[in-house]
Amino acid sequence: MQKKYIFIVLMLLGVFFQAFSQNNLFIKGKIIHHGEPIEGAVIQIKNTSMGAVSLKDGSFELKNLEKGTYTLLITYVGHKKVEKNILLEANGVELPTVELEDDQLNLEQIVVTATRTEVSRKDAPIVCNILNDKIFNATQSLTLSEGLSFQPALRIENNCQNCGFNGLRMNGLEGAYTQMLIDGRPIYSSLQGVYGLEQIPVNMIERVEIVRSGGSALYGSSAVAGTVNIITKEPRKNQFYISTNQAWVDGSSPDQTYMLGTDVVSEDRKAGLSLYGFRRDRAFWDKNGDGFSEIGKLKANTFGLKTFYKPTEFSKLILQGYSIYEYRRGGNRFEYQPHEADIAETTTHNILNGGLTFEQYSKNYKHKIALYATAQDIRRDSYYGGGRDINAYGNSIGQNVVAGMQYSGDFEGEKLGSHTLAAGWEYNIDKLDDNAPAYERFIRQTAEQLGVYAQDNWAITPKIRALLGLRFDTHSLLENPVFSPRISLMYSPNEYLQLRAGYARGFRAPQVFDEDLHITQVGGGGTVVRNSTTLTPEYSNAYTFSIDYNKYISNDWAIGFTIDAFQTQLTDVFALEEVAIDTTGNILLERRNKETAIVRGFTINPKIAYKSIFDLQLGFTFQNSEYGTPIQWSESIENTSKKFFRTPDVYGFYALGWNVSKKLTVNLSGVYTGSMAVQHYAGDIAEDRLETTSVFLENNFKAEYTFLPKKNSSLRFSLSGGIQNFTNAYQEDFDKGENRDAAYIYGPGRPRTYFLGLKVQL
Repeated sequence: MQKKYIFIVLMLLGVFFQAFSQNNLFIKGKIIHHGEPIEGAVIQIKNTSMGAVSLKDGSFELKNLEKGTYTLLITYVGHKKVEKNILLEANGVELPTVELEDDQLNLEQIVVTATRTEVSRKDAPIVCNILNDKIFNATQSLTLSEGLSFQPALRIENNCQNCGFNGLRMNGLEGAYTQMLIDGRPIYSSLQGVYGLEQIPVNMIERVEIVRSGGSALYGSSAVAGTVNIITKEPRKNQFYISTNQAWVDGSSPDQTYMLGTDVVSEDRKAGLSLYGFRRDRAFWDKNGDGFSEIGKLKANTFGLKTFYKPTEFSKLILQGYSIYEYRRGGNRFEYQPHEADIAETTTHNILNGGLTFEQYSKNYKHKIALYATAQDIRRDSYYGGGRDINAYGNSIGQNVVAGMQYSGDFEGEKLGSHTLAAGWEYNIDKLDDNAPAYERFIRQTAEQLGVYAQDNWAITPKIRALLGLRFDTHSLLENPVFSPRISLMYSPNEYLQLRAGYARGFRAPQVFDEDLHITQVGGGGTVVRNSTTLTPEYSNAYTFSIDYNKYISNDWAIGFTIDAFQTQLTDVFALEEVAIDTTGNILLERRNKETAIVRGFTINPKIAYKSIFDLQLGFTFQNSEYGTPIQWSESIENTSKKFFRTPDVYGFYALGWNVSKKLTVNLSGVYTGSMAVQHYAGDIAEDRLETTSVFLENNFKAEYTFLPKKNSSLRFSLSGGIQNFTNAYQEDFDKGENRDAAYIYGPGRPRTYFLGLKVQL
């Protein structure tokens, strides 16, 4: 009897230990790249939220697994993904060392802007370019505006000699034709757009996704030229960094920048926090010795965070927010108050932004619902004045709220292929209160927009994909709702070649745009922009076609070549025409509807890379931009040319990186700006003139040396130095004195500039 009880107890213990062991299995491994361990690679069991991150020695371990067959997905930014099928039985599994290969062409990087759902860049039916840390670091870019110049068909232009107002032109169209997104939300308001490109520091950015022309219709108003989506950094591994960049404009005027940040992720990856800070202090610079700045004084502070928490295996909560303070001033007599200067343009911005997103997945991870809300408050104090005008002070308040919901789901069919559906709604309210008493400009505007959209990313066959989308918008400044369809087709005859073609319809509402909120000083007066009382919506029809060839030759060489043709037809196009010069010398420009305009051209973007040692990328755009009839921009001269102003027919960039050794990297980069027509108002010159500018090729050089204090130490130092615009390709014919035309500025944004940088990582 006693033996019987002992047998039963042993049997129960065996069952218990067997059950325990089934739920305590593991998968171990190590991730390397060119023989070196990789820290921060993400190892995930496909179609689940179970995962791990590789440690400093490249090792990882997944614990508490049950028996079964698993597909392991291993990813790391800038590298090809690896999938491994694993049969887990009675014991754990220790994998052979996993070697990751470089993804120099970014083909396997996941993007969301092309389709509003996650898709690899190679499989997206719409061309989506990526701007990431690699380009920011190679070009020593400190802010978003500096990095955007190194993308195909994008050009940063300088619009004011005083305050340094920047603008982005995409496919030759000015900034208001581009929809700016932050984490996919259209929170980037008209008030922030005046100086906002320089207010986003690079240590806030994980990557920037760019969709040009007709691919962006599903993002609503102003997504005519394209969409720029700023994806903020999300914590992925435990780290800390601090860095500084000390620069001297023209070898004399200091520009000091400091960045710091930290990421913390829990061991079970259910929670994480990313913090970042940025500070910049730039002195003004005077090129021609007249006492007036060509580059203005700048002080900026930014602090932000992004954090996530996973309440369950199938849900995720994301909180993000930032604050931005910026003070800038241009003109003369900087030691005095603005109204005591002969010319002063000065602004002080205080920006607060916060957003919350909740994501819920189905148990098979094929369906997802996202709810989100983001709010932003901007307070701006300004002075735009000349002649020591004590009344030229102003203030602006901008408040924005974006809220929405999106569903996405994957469906597979035997006959009709697979479908990825996306549908949702988005509400956006933009309130603006702007006061400029000296110019009798008082703007009170509330623009409300409600958009409903649906889209099908249809994989018809393994070689053919179609993207079918439709957005329906109601806008408080429009009488009738707007339908914005888009369709794109992709044909991949083989794994190296993708042919894409697309059409999309877009619109712009007759509201206040960013350039309206800046008053340029000309001849001692100001240039003021207003909308015509009869302004009606502007519509666009955009057509695109691209050939994209990319191939990895063995494990060493990678080559790519993209030709992207575009044509955008605008009807009831918005154009600025001079309507009056008042008794105080202020120039009034009015935005009116013209009949038509057309922008057409093509971009070539070749790439070549050898392992992680050498890579070269070029992007050149050739285009023609014309109105249906000439724009009369001056009362004193007649314009007979139909061409867009400030739009070169040819522009582009190059970026070359060479890892001389594991510790030393050398980078060369440059921006080419072709000749263009620029308005030049009377003031320093006797009469208005339409000028034809010179051609510029700005070249930059950077060397960076990275070293470890101790072998296998997690502490890393990077010392860098170089010269930006070392050929000093820069405008020579600036106006002088208090009567100058501050908007008569073109070409590169800075002269020859020397810099030294130091970064410490832990």
